[in-house]
Amino acid sequence: MQLKDNIKFSIDNQMSVGGEDCKNILIKGDNKAILPELVSVYGGKIKCIYIDPPYNNGDSYHYYNDNTTTSAWLKDIHSVLSWLRMLLKEDGSIWISIDDKEMAYLKVEADRIFGRENFASTIVWQQRKTRENRAVFSCNHEYVLVYAKDIKAFKKSRNLLPVGEDFVDSKYKNPDNDPRGPWQSVSASVQAGHAVASQFYTIISPAGVEFDPPKGRCWAYNQEKMLREIAEHNIWFGLEGRNTPRIKKFLANAKIGLTPETLWSGDNYGTTDSAKKHLLSLFPEMENVFDTPKPEELIKQIIEIASNEGEYVLDCYIGSGTTMATAHKLNRNYIGIEIGDQMTDLVVRRMNLVVDGENGGISSEVNWQGGGEFALYNFDKNKVEEHKIADEPVSRRQPVQYHQLDLFDLFEQYGEEPLVENCMVREDIEVEYGTKHTHSQLPIDLTKNLLICNVKKDNWEQYLDGTAKIYYTGKKFPTTVALNKLYYFMPYLSGKGIRDLYYVKIARLGYRKEGQENEDKNDLRLVFEIERLGQLFDEYKKVKLEIWRTFTDTTMENILQQE
Repeated sequence: MQLKDNIKFSIDNQMSVGGEDCKNILIKGDNKAILPELVSVYGGKIKCIYIDPPYNNGDSYHYYNDNTTTSAWLKDIHSVLSWLRMLLKEDGSIWISIDDKEMAYLKVEADRIFGRENFASTIVWQQRKTRENRAVFSCNHEYVLVYAKDIKAFKKSRNLLPVGEDFVDSKYKNPDNDPRGPWQSVSASVQAGHAVASQFYTIISPAGVEFDPPKGRCWAYNQEKMLREIAEHNIWFGLEGRNTPRIKKFLANAKIGLTPETLWSGDNYGTTDSAKKHLLSLFPEMENVFDTPKPEELIKQIIEIASNEGEYVLDCYIGSGTTMATAHKLNRNYIGIEIGDQMTDLVVRRMNLVVDGENGGISSEVNWQGGGEFALYNFDKNKVEEHKIADEPVSRRQPVQYHQLDLFDLFEQYGEEPLVENCMVREDIEVEYGTKHTHSQLPIDLTKNLLICNVKKDNWEQYLDGTAKIYYTGKKFPTTVALNKLYYFMPYLSGKGIRDLYYVKIARLGYRKEGQENEDKNDLRLVFEIERLGQLFDEYKKVKLEIWRTFTDTTMENILQQE
């Protein structure tokens, strides 16, 4: 499946520089509606995500109003970050710009979604170089929070910063004229904390000098491998063969670079003012350019650390289009989303200039000459239903007896919060059954809705002994009843039927095999947290499962009438 196959997306051929097969994509629309649609196409494929969301700092800008409650702001952020996590590759990372006002709250929310163990760093960026004398403190910095999908995978794949030839020449030499080229030496011994017996032995140098590992250390290799490395001239004993053994590491095999630091100066990575000047040079006729642009130098540093040429970069708050322009110049594929008018007023025009070879920002640094393409799509979430109705012959239309719940829509609406309304019961609220009806010694409200679900045979044990606490639906879940009205739950055991009655404490969204090592957070499931009330029937009673032979939703009154 490709983006072009989704009817909700329509390409704007007039404003695009490229067709439907173009890998560089701009989308105009609401990111909270668009991101779920992208998961089916790009889930697990995005290497680097950078976002510059509204900071909720109380200000009003030309293109947007940045003033809402913290709770509303966090709800939006939670929804967006949850979807973005699904889009990331396993070794991918997300970089989030923020200022002091909501930074702490954002950090807590991101910890919840990505896991505290996957927090990589907080970048402090010098956003301005002038002093603000009207404030209590002159705030000259912003933050970039960095999270990985998997911190170990990210550490292996992230790129180091480039070093100059002088640095390489100072570290790598070739005193023995090794035909394999320059090398540097590292210690042949390591800490002995996890050593095995085979790592303790005596090494005899070419000059006949004996060396034992230093106290508290052991040799890096066992004796067999060490002798092989010595024979292959991979161990250095000095020019006269009398020095402590060291391992030769060759320049040809080295991954050379500097570990990124967390303090990024405006001189090296630009400022808001320098970014505005760049925009004004591109659009001198505009009275109001974007108020809070990021400089291309800042985004370049992020993209080069977090991705390689040909990999996907995504930004779902593209603002003035800096991320897309920079990714284009760095030969990355990209996806950019923006709901505001600046998409057509500013971003598309800017990208046309990039394709034409504009020389601002990082252009001279990367020797940008122009070229490439991008496609602009408009998004309409209502288009699917309109299409279905229009295409379906009137004579074949049947009344809808049940509907398929859209788990993505539910996730967007509720995130990880329980879907608890109306008759749904929270754990912290005393259960109330309303009008009671006694059946098999159970208090029952006949008006409440009942959900009957088939249970896989390998899960029977917990339902037979009444210890079941949770039920996972499959990927699909059809119903004729609103979720927030489901009250009772009965497991259906294949070949036996129904017997035990549970109440639904919480309905929420979860993942396949959640909590296990192999959980799949790209596989959404509906989860019912349940508690057994007792046996509704003395013996198992067979009933017809009406929906896909898997589910039935009814009322307690209806199920008892069938007795």
